[in-house]
Amino acid sequence: MSRHFTCPSKWTYNSILQRNIILFYSTAAAMMGGLLQSSVFLAASCGLATSFAPHRSRRAYKPLRVSTQAPEQQQQQQQQAEETATNVNFEEWLADAPEEITKWKPCPIADGGNIPSYVQGTLIRNGGGIWTAPNNNDEFSHIFDGFAKIHSYKIHNSQVECQSRFLQGAWYKAFLEKDKQSFPTGIGTGPVLDSTNKEPKLGMIRTLQALINSATIFDNTPVNIWDYQPHMKESDSSSNKRKTIAALTDAPPRTTIDFNTMDTISSSTINPLASGAKGYELMETAHPMYSQATMAAVGGEGVDTYNVAIELGLQGPSVTVVRETSQGERSIVASVPSEDGTPYLHSFGLSANYAMIVLQPLRLDPSPDRLLQLGFLRAMTHVDQTRIIVVELASGDVVLDKSIDEKVYFYHSISQAEIVNDQEGDGGVTVSLRLCAYKEPDQITGEHQFMRLEQAKKGREWRNKLHRGGKFCDINCNLLDQSVEVDWKDEIEQGYELPVTRHSRTYGSECISEKHPRYVYAFGAFALGSKDYDNWGLFKFDLEDNKVSSYYQQDSVYLSEPIFVPNPDGETEDDGVLLSQAYFGKGSETKLLVFDARNMEVMATVPTGMRAPLDFHGAWIPN
Repeated sequence: MSRHFTCPSKWTYNSILQRNIILFYSTAAAMMGGLLQSSVFLAASCGLATSFAPHRSRRAYKPLRVSTQAPEQQQQQQQQAEETATNVNFEEWLADAPEEITKWKPCPIADGGNIPSYVQGTLIRNGGGIWTAPNNNDEFSHIFDGFAKIHSYKIHNSQVECQSRFLQGAWYKAFLEKDKQSFPTGIGTGPVLDSTNKEPKLGMIRTLQALINSATIFDNTPVNIWDYQPHMKESDSSSNKRKTIAALTDAPPRTTIDFNTMDTISSSTINPLASGAKGYELMETAHPMYSQATMAAVGGEGVDTYNVAIELGLQGPSVTVVRETSQGERSIVASVPSEDGTPYLHSFGLSANYAMIVLQPLRLDPSPDRLLQLGFLRAMTHVDQTRIIVVELASGDVVLDKSIDEKVYFYHSISQAEIVNDQEGDGGVTVSLRLCAYKEPDQITGEHQFMRLEQAKKGREWRNKLHRGGKFCDINCNLLDQSVEVDWKDEIEQGYELPVTRHSRTYGSECISEKHPRYVYAFGAFALGSKDYDNWGLFKFDLEDNKVSSYYQQDSVYLSEPIFVPNPDGETEDDGVLLSQAYFGKGSETKLLVFDARNMEVMATVPTGMRAPLDFHGAWIPN
């Protein structure tokens, strides 16, 4: 039974889980007496844990009971049992999906559905597709390490077509060259396990091979999709210019994709060094952000993209703000040393005039042995403080750099606002960054971190030990008196991850900087106070009233990150639709759901006839 609900008053719920997505990193140590060169890369290996059969004790012999039912009756009873069960086939959502759809395939909308006429464009989702190589006993132990696979939906005049295909980079081709029987050796989010004993695959030769591969052929990009040419709506045949998009991860590798065909054009293991760089670019977040300047302000030739990278130089690691034009020219806006180690960050904040970087109290461990044994996330070390850096975009000046004792852990930023608080004209501005955050690091580095496959595949009892999800947290930086305030929204108990707003991924006039958006949309496990991790829902959070205002939850339906498509004629912030790729456990099929963002009612259901695994992030590219 499907449920959508609008809360008439303040509600509270228990938390959820997720996150995602993230990075794999490796360290290239000095070899044969050479100079130490760190090259920490996001490396994907693969692993999907299977569960062991329980031990059975001896017991007295009992006569075999032979069913007298006809096969049709047995099948009918089995089907009825599945129909009455709740939250079934969650593990199918985490399983390998090697099948591809390489040409646009029509997907008729289910009876009674309707997609608004203003929804014209292409939705592209990114995530993993394969985590196991059974013949070589290889298993990736974390969801983030799968081979990158995109699922695309082209929507035009309420007609939908879909594709599903692996990105053809060097990392995936190395897998194909071995007839899909073993994975290239690398250092990943989690360790690569031997499926026969569930122990990490270790050894000196493997360590050396992992370091070399991570620095030379690793280009797996299963985390996000970004359009560096948002002003270019389609390929221009007259000038032989074709529109491209990029698949990203938490490292420099980038895969270029033909927007019209979804063919892989090229992939890279590193980015071109930005102008002004003084070292080697080790990592870059998977969540770039558009400049909020209008196209006219940048010459009408495109929209600049900002990102934050970690650079390694002779003086150690530094955190850099990078600007990239639509023509691919990259330059350093600001660079700040990180004296206490190499930080890990998955996203940052950007508003009209400032970038805010929150360095959570985690640092990458450079020991190759620990990286192979634990994976880079669980191998991270801890420091005592959270560091907040605010950079003025126009000048590149660091206008605030402060460490606080309160520990804030996170994957995803939600929005950033610039609040003018000078009543007497003293120039006071508070820059406020809203996060989906955690007070402890367990979601990222703990034993029960998000989607650790060796546990998630063991069954519901193990999944119920996974983290319950993030909380809303505002970090408010007063640039005048240099004070920092951390404000947790504890009134909202429902956990969540992969949050979006109407203004996510926007630029120019679509952006707002003077305040945070009122509504945030995200999925969550343990939905509505459930004790069952597999009970997933999609939530609309009201951050003015600090409550869940409405939601969608249906038995055995597992939803992906929502994407907001605004109604161009709408008058309210929430006037638009949400697009979410959902896996229906009963029926074992992926469907695209179209929601009314105002009340979370389903407007259209689009069956695809395929099975897409749990994915991470994506993009809506309007026509």
